[in-house]
Amino acid sequence: MERFEQAVAALTGRRHGVAVSSGTAALQLSLKALQVGPGDEVLCPALSWPSPAHAVRVAGAKVQFVDVEQDEWNSTAEALRAARNGNTRAAIVIDQFGNPARAEEIRDALGALPIIEDAACALGSSFTNGPCGSLGQVSCLSFHPRKILTTGEGGMCLTDDDDVAEKLRMLRNHGQLGGVFVVAAGNFRMTEIAAALGLAQLQRLDDIVLRRRGLAALYREALEGEVDLQRTPAGSESNYQTLGVILPQGHDRNAVLEKLRERGVEAGLLSFAIHKLGSFAGSNASMPMAEHIAARGLALPLYPQMRNAEVDEVVRTLRGVLNG
Repeated sequence: MERFEQAVAALTGRRHGVAVSSGTAALQLSLKALQVGPGDEVLCPALSWPSPAHAVRVAGAKVQFVDVEQDEWNSTAEALRAARNGNTRAAIVIDQFGNPARAEEIRDALGALPIIEDAACALGSSFTNGPCGSLGQVSCLSFHPRKILTTGEGGMCLTDDDDVAEKLRMLRNHGQLGGVFVVAAGNFRMTEIAAALGLAQLQRLDDIVLRRRGLAALYREALEGEVDLQRTPAGSESNYQTLGVILPQGHDRNAVLEKLRERGVEAGLLSFAIHKLGSFAGSNASMPMAEHIAARGLALPLYPQMRNAEVDEVVRTLRGVLNG
């Protein structure tokens, strides 16, 4: 496991990698290590899988939702800064679908406020000045089966802070430090077998990302102007963990999804407006762009073994469905 931790830390330019049992565990332990708890508020993008917001709730803190931007689908530095208040203890910044957030602008906007980068989808993506996974006090990766690099299930916390790394290692292993049980904590360890799988896949990561970028380029060239596509900040590079499209007005997303599947195209829902989920019932937050993307977004098939001709077939099928 240590070899896997060191390899991922080196890849992302971090001093420490702390492997854990899932990406969600990485988020939960990061909040705990940064001493986020009851009475605190944490900024969190409203568009995502619910794990980051749920992790804040599990910590006993309040989620302060932040809307996302219409082109890049990430929360902007301005929106994060505007949402901050006197109770804000940390900010979660997401590289949505592997698309890099504007790291330097966000660092400048938030100053000394602790940042947790949710880079669950972003291994292999890069900011203008460094790899994703290098933003903030802690960055969190996921190695879920749908991710570019998978260990079957697993995650990792990345940090340059020696004290935070020590806390994370203690919290993942029953609260042990030097063989002594210091605090009450659970078991969030990654297995050695999972780490071995991760090490083997790291050798192929560059090839995997290169192929995904090539396939995404084919999709983008074919679909430009027909659907809305996610934009990447100038100077950054996405790994295209997910190829998302936003359907034009007048099309019911669920009906389009059903018709695509009837024709053999396994598209899926793109994401969620977290504040609209049952776990946040009663939230009166208004996040119009997150709601728009969640309601109209589809994830199209994209995987390294996919053939160019299969991209053409997906595009033709989508066009056929949209044109009736």
